[in-house]
Amino acid sequence: MTSEQIFDKCVEIYEILNDNNKETEAKRGLFYLLDEIQDKALYPPILNHLIRQFGLYPYMNQSTSILEDRFLLECFKTNIGEDEPKVLHREQSRVLKRLLSNDSLILSAPTSFGKSFIIDALIAIKKPKNILIIVPTISLLDEIRRRLVKKFYDYKIITTTQQTDLENNNIFIFSPERAVEYFLFIRKENIKLDFFIVDEFYKISKEYENERFAPLQNAILKYTNISSQRYYVCPNIDKINNKNSILCEGMEFECLNFNIVFININKCYKEQNFKKEQKIIDIIKRDEKTLVYTKSQNSIKNVYTILSKNDVIENSNTLLENFSKWLSKYYGKHYLNDALKIGIGIHHGKLHRCLSQLQVKLFDEKDLLKTIISTSSLIEGINIPAKNLILWDNKNGSKIINHLTYKNIIGRSGRMFKYFIGEVYLFESPNEDNNQEKILDVEIKSESLSINDEINNKIPNNIQVEVENNQLKIIKLIGKDKFNLLKKEASLKNDLEVIIKIIQILQSEDFNSEIFTYLFNDEPDKWYILSKIATIREFHCKNINDINNVELVKKISRNWIKPLPELIKDMQIDLDDFFKFENHVAFKVASLFSDINILQKILYPEKWIDISSFVAKLSNAFLPSVVYTLEEFGLPRIISKKLHECKFIDFENKELTLEQVLDKFKEYTTGDIINILKENNLYDDFEDYILNYFYDGLGK
Repeated sequence: MTSEQIFDKCVEIYEILNDNNKETEAKRGLFYLLDEIQDKALYPPILNHLIRQFGLYPYMNQSTSILEDRFLLECFKTNIGEDEPKVLHREQSRVLKRLLSNDSLILSAPTSFGKSFIIDALIAIKKPKNILIIVPTISLLDEIRRRLVKKFYDYKIITTTQQTDLENNNIFIFSPERAVEYFLFIRKENIKLDFFIVDEFYKISKEYENERFAPLQNAILKYTNISSQRYYVCPNIDKINNKNSILCEGMEFECLNFNIVFININKCYKEQNFKKEQKIIDIIKRDEKTLVYTKSQNSIKNVYTILSKNDVIENSNTLLENFSKWLSKYYGKHYLNDALKIGIGIHHGKLHRCLSQLQVKLFDEKDLLKTIISTSSLIEGINIPAKNLILWDNKNGSKIINHLTYKNIIGRSGRMFKYFIGEVYLFESPNEDNNQEKILDVEIKSESLSINDEINNKIPNNIQVEVENNQLKIIKLIGKDKFNLLKKEASLKNDLEVIIKIIQILQSEDFNSEIFTYLFNDEPDKWYILSKIATIREFHCKNINDINNVELVKKISRNWIKPLPELIKDMQIDLDDFFKFENHVAFKVASLFSDINILQKILYPEKWIDISSFVAKLSNAFLPSVVYTLEEFGLPRIISKKLHECKFIDFENKELTLEQVLDKFKEYTTGDIINILKENNLYDDFEDYILNYFYDGLGK
């Protein structure tokens, strides 16, 4: 594009901008112009000044700006914890100013707004001592950890409930469930939070998040009273109902409709003779970064099958082929192995975290993974920019996607400095009403409060009555004295129906607490208690109920001992079912036995047999606890097992802590670890890529 053409286009946009009520049209014209130019070095002074009119200061080229505009950019430069200060856009700066003035805010802004810059700037400038960030998914938790660990060396970053060795400055990054579990330790240590952040705050509403809203509400109720300042962020909300609710008491709502990219919506489902299969092939063949949203794992597989039957990627890639071979060797047969060979990845919530993270990393690099087919797991705040977003399904599971989920999905297209224009292709109608006011209901629900939570006067009367009635049901079973003891113990994780079922089993005439001693036996066939607990619905994993779940638990107990392909064969399930079942054991079954342990201690203190060690085994899917946690940090269990065999780290040492392991790794380089593996004939191609990724997340 010539200088004259750029000048003429700027004049045209200025004319549109000066016309009343046409700012949106003018801004769209600017984004298309920037997308066409691409090279920032080519921006003339008139274009920089035009960008300034829209408040998009980071897009300006300071070296080609007039003196007045250069001065403005200096004013909007902010420390975000990096070597050089960064320029914030106009609305980012306004929000940061309010937070620096100690305001507590609920911010609604578009997905690409740059909310993380504000958090980083606040930490760098204000230097709060203790910060809690609650995020909806483990994937997002690790992404934020990796971002912050490279910037804030003076802080200890804590992401697991096993980390209790604190320092002077701490950043806690938790899922809602982990935040609730960690609260007992926070309260015991009398820790106060200087700053409390909730990402994807809209999940507070039962309307939007089904059963997952409850732990987030519970976490907010617990931490609000010990937090000096709060900052809750979410996209695309116009108004909040029950603003005076305890969940957002004392906070101000700020709604900013400030876009820093343009998203072009293509309603493909309205096209004449539209066919999903042909359209997706046409888009993928453009060889651009593309995300495909689907409703389920089965839908992912269907989309992959369509693409695999067509030559969507012409050239294979050595790195992706090595990844595929590595997966085949250590995970066995799976369609992901073949998908990688043609430049396609998959992402869903049950996939091992390290495998999901590696694919996101590969997608982020220029000439590697070009397409990822995903469920909702990839659209919940993860910073994974794409040129194209295909909405293959308009459902999330079996339910029609709601407004906020839809906005989050399409927000994955376009990204600051990468794609000024994001292309969204709707293959099904999202049933979106753009004229309808989007209201977030923050009403407290009784499901948010555990049976043994304290009830205070700020809880609405109707919710107090519901919780007290539930508590009375427990009191009738165990008596008031034992219930009062229960309230002092760790919070129960399950709902009323499950807790009552546990109590009934423990109080049944044929029950003998000695049966718990068998859980310490190394032979799973001696775990007789499993059959009794199998009567509780949470014990059974959905979608694989035709297989004996008791036997599956016994067999998965060999998770550390047996190679994964051999274990899966022994369990007589496929890899997808293994992912589901392992996840189910680590969360549902583990929480079930955690509550059993608490309740048997209350009911029979003189006969109590502490099974917390067995609960820990379940929580770690029968892997050594540090090995399971390291997968969140990007290190697969396969490499941990190899390093154990090399005697680099004794992962079976029960006293081993995560901090000790991370410190040990920091004493060595990636090259050192690779050499150790090679010396022991345990190295495979692609493991250098894995280890580089892992080390990149360790910080200094």
